[in-house]
Amino acid sequence: MCKPKEGPGMDIILLCEEEAVQLQTFFLKHGLKEPFAKQQNAFVFSLPDKECYMDMLAYFIIHVKRGEFLHKILSKKFYYENEEECEQIIEIVSEMCSGKREELTALAGKINEFELVRNAVGSLLDSSTSVLFDSLWTFRLKKYQETLIRYLHVAIDEYKMEQEYQMFINMLREYLKDRTPIKKMVHLLIDDEITFYDEHFHAMEKKQVIDMVDRRLLAIHPVYIDSAVIAPLLSMAPEKIILYTPYEEKPLVRTLVNIFEERMVILPPVQKTK
Repeated sequence: MCKPKEGPGMDIILLCEEEAVQLQTFFLKHGLKEPFAKQQNAFVFSLPDKECYMDMLAYFIIHVKRGEFLHKILSKKFYYENEEECEQIIEIVSEMCSGKREELTALAGKINEFELVRNAVGSLLDSSTSVLFDSLWTFRLKKYQETLIRYLHVAIDEYKMEQEYQMFINMLREYLKDRTPIKKMVHLLIDDEITFYDEHFHAMEKKQVIDMVDRRLLAIHPVYIDSAVIAPLLSMAPEKIILYTPYEEKPLVRTLVNIFEERMVILPPVQKTK
């Protein structure tokens, strides 16, 4: 929360009462009690300290108006109507803006969101003590909007991939549920190399593992089903899998956990004695 001090003030003019109430509520949430006055067909906030409220306006745009803008674009440009789908896509954009999805921002260009928005707000407030909020959003924040739309394109692609991945996981869970276990327990090492062990901790030969694979699995999804690990495990359908790996965040390991759920236990690799 900023503390207003002596300094040049400013007027923020909004044309929509609902938006004025929205901004007032945001101010209150951050400990700033600023009423607005109705003047003809406009709603005016007379703010005492430009510097302090510049930050608040930037946060308001990021935390409130960004979501509204993305909803509007999703609906009008991409024809998304399902609220849950929209929220999930917008959440991906939010994660990109906050730096949590670096692999995605690398595709669309990294930004310092707060700096970009605050500079746009500041440049307008420096040129005038009376600002129409619509002109700020429409003109000064055009670059920001263009960035959000780029992020949205990437987020939609990512959302579709995540949905496809989840359908793939669900399909394999159904396969596993109907499969009769060939092995009661399997130990699996994923480290510098991949090795299967039976319940007695005897290493399984590669040919033995390959021979157990249900060929229907590779026919269903040859691109997605890993023939070295996922296909053999699904084919064996063990009641318990003990996975030894230092790579819990590896995509293959995360996929195994998603498929086998409570059947799988992850442990660190056993240290070799010299």
